[in-house]
Amino acid sequence: MQALKFRSTVLDADLDAQKNIAPFLKNKVLKRIIMTFMNDPNGDFEKWAKNPRVIEMLATAQRMMEDGRLDERDMEEHLIRMLKDPGSSHHDEYRQATEMKARLPTDQLVQALNEHLQERNKGNAAYRKQAYETALHHYLRAKSIVDLVEGLSTADQEEVVVNAVAVNCNLAAVYLALREFGAAVAAADDALALDGGCEKALVRKAKALVGRHEYESAEKVMEELRRVGALDGVDEVAAMMKTSKGRAAQSQQGFMQGLARGM
Repeated sequence: MQALKFRSTVLDADLDAQKNIAPFLKNKVLKRIIMTFMNDPNGDFEKWAKNPRVIEMLATAQRMMEDGRLDERDMEEHLIRMLKDPGSSHHDEYRQATEMKARLPTDQLVQALNEHLQERNKGNAAYRKQAYETALHHYLRAKSIVDLVEGLSTADQEEVVVNAVAVNCNLAAVYLALREFGAAVAAADDALALDGGCEKALVRKAKALVGRHEYESAEKVMEELRRVGALDGVDEVAAMMKTSKGRAAQSQQGFMQGLARGM
């Protein structure tokens, strides 16, 4: 469906736009980036396809992949980070484009959510193997799908929300494993914005706060866990906090002893 829409959009574009993007369409990463041009808030695909700076960016990316300086996965993530960077001249346009929701009928929504689940399952498999960077890659792809779709009916939208909560919890877990505690808090907050009582999100947020040594904030999240009756989660976080505080005390003691010896 998306491929047919893209083909139609390209054929409807003027000749200059078609010529500009033609060299990049054989590269699947660059093709996916070009397909996002269809998300322009005003439906102006040509604005992106005829923008000299965008074409220059695509050409540079193609050269870097051909020279072996970046693989396809790294390049896709690099390009998206560039567009998301608030300092980028295209940041506001990219944000508007990626915040647009596709309101899909049930059959199309099922297809999108199946693709989302495939990516999440790949992420789960990688996570179990402790291949955390690979897991993160698949979870981010899964999130990018579910963040862009919306169900027409209440039941369909509830299914979207369930999957969005799940993938944000996945992201919180993998960020914890990578010790990227700030990102873990943000992912957990994204899940909690959709389901304020989600036990997994609360536990992972509390653990991330412990990882940042923000014990008072972690205690507040533990109170919320107690409120929703997730006592096992409270015990889990409390044990982690005890260990963290113990290590911090030992580190401080060692520092003071070393300081005393040097005096």
